[in-house]
Amino acid sequence: MTSTPALYELRGATRFFQLGDSTIKAVDGVDLSLDAEEFVAIEGPSGSGKTTLLQLLGALDRPSSGKVFFEGRDLGTLGDSELAELRLRSFGFIFQQFNLLSTLTALQNVEAGLAPFGIASAELRERSLAALSEVGLRERAFHLPGQLSGGEQQRVAIARALSGEPRVVLADEPTGNLDSKSGADVIALLTNLASKHGITIIVATHDAGLAAQAPRRLAMHDGCLVADGGKSARSNKRGSR
Repeated sequence: MTSTPALYELRGATRFFQLGDSTIKAVDGVDLSLDAEEFVAIEGPSGSGKTTLLQLLGALDRPSSGKVFFEGRDLGTLGDSELAELRLRSFGFIFQQFNLLSTLTALQNVEAGLAPFGIASAELRERSLAALSEVGLRERAFHLPGQLSGGEQQRVAIARALSGEPRVVLADEPTGNLDSKSGADVIALLTNLASKHGITIIVATHDAGLAAQAPRRLAMHDGCLVADGGKSARSNKRGSR
């Protein structure tokens, strides 16, 4: 029986930055395999490398060395236009800052996320309303962001990320600006949506309590992947390679 190939395969993936005379090892030799439809939390303190790893997974950045494969494609070999098309068609992004346009309604913010797809107006409205319904905000569709709570604004951002029907949703500290209850509600919503639509969800967070809700939990420290699901990670510090 042929096994299903991994959605992601990272082989010695590194991302270094120069800061003056210093080299910052944001991601340092990570080996990792992620399957389709997984819900994964990447946990670690500020500066651990979790956001940089998320950027590599979302094709927002290229590795300095090593390989990052998505569906068998080496992301490091793709041109800028190919990466832009991949991001548009395959990934949805959610950030700590909701990044909503304050002068647009919730519905218009979701529609703006779909604008690059060149969808006809009627379908654009239908898909955007459906996405808001998915996150329980159809009745708030015509409210401006300033008229919504923080949790509701993040739900609009989730609806925008989902509206393009991505295969992967990547969330960077999606609960960072929310109180604990709203944060837990957002994680529960993402969990339900992942199960319902078969989407891969990857969340970067410093909150151990929220990370514990994910079926798979990765831990980052000083650019290294130090734990995977509570076990010693395959990619650890240099001596383990």
